[in-house]
Amino acid sequence: MGNGAHRLEDYVKAAWYEQQGPARDVLEVGEMPTPTPDAGEVRLKVAVSGINPGDTKKRDNFFGYGMVYPRVIPHSDGAGVIDQLGEGVPDDWLGRRVWCYGAQSYRPFGTAAEYTILPLQKVVPLPAGVSFEQGACLGIPALTAHRAVRRTGSGTHGVGAGWSRGCGSERCAIRPPCRCPGHRRRAPRRG
Repeated sequence: MGNGAHRLEDYVKAAWYEQQGPARDVLEVGEMPTPTPDAGEVRLKVAVSGINPGDTKKRDNFFGYGMVYPRVIPHSDGAGVIDQLGEGVPDDWLGRRVWCYGAQSYRPFGTAAEYTILPLQKVVPLPAGVSFEQGACLGIPALTAHRAVRRTGSGTHGVGAGWSRGCGSERCAIRPPCRCPGHRRRAPRRG
C-alpha cells in the first residue's frame, strides 16, 4: 500500500503526551501502530480506561523525574477483552473479559488507547455481572485498599471511607479479625 496509505487495522486511536504539563496543553489524540504482545504478554482491547491521581501527577511532573519515555500513553487501569496472546500465554486467556492494573507503571503504553499490551500477571478475570466500567475502577484503588488492610494486620481506619480506596479497605476488612471504623469529612453546608 504505497504513498503512505495504510490499512485501518494496522493503526489504533490513542491519547498520548510527549512533554509534561496541563492536559489541555500536552495531550494529543491520533493514530499509532497497533501493538503486538511479546512472550508472556497479552493484548487488551480496551473497553474502559481508568484514570488515577498518579496518572495526572506523572503527566504534570509532580514527582520531578521528568519524561521517562519519549511518548507516554497514560492511564494504568482499565478493563476489556484479551484479543491476542504472546508466546507462552495459555490459550484459555483469549477472549476473556478482564480488568488490569499497572499498564503504564514503568512502561510507556497505558490504557488511553483502543489496545494496550500487558504482562499476563497484570490482568485479572472480570467476574460475570461486573461491568467494564466497574472493572476499570478496581486497579490501583483496590490494590491500595488491600495492601493497607493487610499491612495493618488486625484492622484499618478507613480515612476517606467515602472514596474508592476507603470503600475498598472497608470491604477488605469485612472478614474477622479485621474491623474498619471509617470517617469522612462532611461537605460544607451551603446557604
